[in-house]
Amino acid sequence: MNEYEFLEQLKERANEQEKLIRGVFMPKVFLKISMWFGNHPMRIIIPLAVISTLILRSVFGPSYYNLILKIFGKL
Repeated sequence: MNEYEFLEQLKERANEQEKLIRGVFMPKVFLKISMWFGNHPMRIIIPLAVISTLILRSVFGPSYYNLILKIFGKL
């Protein structure tokens, strides 16, 4: 594959992605959210980890810490 074919293939893929984004419900909102999460993934990963830890701790009680130690203690 030469450079021209490669660039044409990139243009084709970019056009396909643009069509997909335009076909999504509320494309401007989707684009802003996806760009924000793409640049700052820790802004969603850390709060989800904290919330899931609180939920699991409330479900399992004090044995939650023992469960985590059993899972990750063997690594």
